[in-house]
Amino acid sequence: MPNRGRERLLYRVQGMDAGSVLKMYKEPGKEVLVNLPHNATWIARRNAQMTVGDKVWEKVSWDDQTGWVLSDALEEDPKATEAANMRRQCLADPAVADKECCGYPEGAKGGLFKSIPVYEVQGLSAGESLMMYVDHGDNAIAVEIPHSGSSIVKLGQRAEAGAFAMERVRWAGQNGWVDASKMTYDEERTKAGDAKRQKCGGVSGGVDFRASEVVCLPAPVIRRLQESGALDAETVKKLLEQAGNK
Repeated sequence: MPNRGRERLLYRVQGMDAGSVLKMYKEPGKEVLVNLPHNATWIARRNAQMTVGDKVWEKVSWDDQTGWVLSDALEEDPKATEAANMRRQCLADPAVADKECCGYPEGAKGGLFKSIPVYEVQGLSAGESLMMYVDHGDNAIAVEIPHSGSSIVKLGQRAEAGAFAMERVRWAGQNGWVDASKMTYDEERTKAGDAKRQKCGGVSGGVDFRASEVVCLPAPVIRRLQESGALDAETVKKLLEQAGNK
């Protein structure tokens, strides 16, 4: 059994519903830096706390951002902690010559290489989010991708209604639909990701998935967009007609 006292614990957001966010501030309660989704994980504490009134604030880092969040909104994430410490042990092991592949998942090794285009959020400010709608039975839950969100992967399906388009993507381990106009292609991350998959995954061949097949938007997602008031009536009508004619 490893000595947990020497581990660097990682945390996740707790007690929030889908579509809610945990705001990270530059100073406790002042100047929003980024919205953490309700299911955000891989959050690292920075060993600094501050009490303001009846609230305890914690200094943390997440996704290249460091700031303050409410302490009681965090809980330990054993899975992330274990993965992070295994990677740390690999990096410190003198017998491991190629450190770049430390932490590369075993399940991602082998098979046909796929050139996977990576995107990032564009056009949003700190404190704003890009909504990702995730199919959940007869409903669609909302997951908020922060304004600085990156490593968004298109999954090859697109729904269109006039000038409006939704793209099916994967981000932070979940698949869902986002407004295509709020994403921009990240060539640097795409090339880096492709190179790492080839090197660490031992894969060969090549398929580029940048093109997307036009499909109908799932009815639960259309209903959620309609309820949120995110779209005008004409666009909603076109999307519903497409779904009805499927």
